[in-house]
Amino acid sequence: MSAKRHPGSKKGKKNGRSVKVEKPKPWGLILTFTGVGVVAVGMVAAAAWVVFDRTKAPTGAEEFFGSHEGYWDLIEAVENGDVDEDDLEHPWVIDGTHVDSGDPNFEPVDYQVTPPVGGPHHSQWQTCTGIVYGDELIDEHAVHSLEHGAVWVTYDPDQVSEDDIETLAGKVQGRDYTMMSPYPAQSAPISLQAWGVQLTTDSATDNNIDRFMQHYLRNNDITPEPHGTCSGGFTGTKADDPMANLTPEELAELEEMMSEGGEDDSDEESSED
Repeated sequence: MSAKRHPGSKKGKKNGRSVKVEKPKPWGLILTFTGVGVVAVGMVAAAAWVVFDRTKAPTGAEEFFGSHEGYWDLIEAVENGDVDEDDLEHPWVIDGTHVDSGDPNFEPVDYQVTPPVGGPHHSQWQTCTGIVYGDELIDEHAVHSLEHGAVWVTYDPDQVSEDDIETLAGKVQGRDYTMMSPYPAQSAPISLQAWGVQLTTDSATDNNIDRFMQHYLRNNDITPEPHGTCSGGFTGTKADDPMANLTPEELAELEEMMSEGGEDDSDEESSED
């Protein structure tokens, strides 16, 4: 009966003694697998860095939650009585009141930040499924989208080039929970908005644009309605609603004129009687 041999070894006889003959080690395979292991470790490390990088807040973003770490942290502090709402520097950041143009008492919201990043808004959100709008949006619709976790990219057409607009559009087009539109006369060439947060920059290739979108898009810490949708909303623009282009002063003047016209009609009817 032949003896069972272990893989990688042979037995023979030399001078009456058993001699173990070793196979040469497969250094080629060892080096190959070692190299693969090093590459794998490198890939894992790179992946970990990417995850970390995506959670890193962009440099220069301004948050309006005071000393609190986002919307929900501030809400908790107010509800627990740790903070008096009247003492907040930006009380609008926790105000999600619905105001609609169909209401006879409606007045356009006087937002404290331009473009706005929170506050009272229309009951219908702006569709924010990666749409690049060619005209200005109505602020009150756009702010409702921010409440759902969207990021709104805006630019001043007079301060950016066509190449800049194309670069920005490439970051938004087809990306859910984002939208983009012109915003003439804003303070910076490019501005990004999430609920309670804003980033301004003068370069469409600024790395902080991508970081802002990665960090704040649907960020549960700052999103008042994290389960809100971005589809099925309002898809119009200011170009579709002439009244939306009027300033509060112009609206007040128009209302006064209409009121005076109504009084004149009443006087005429009285004289006819």
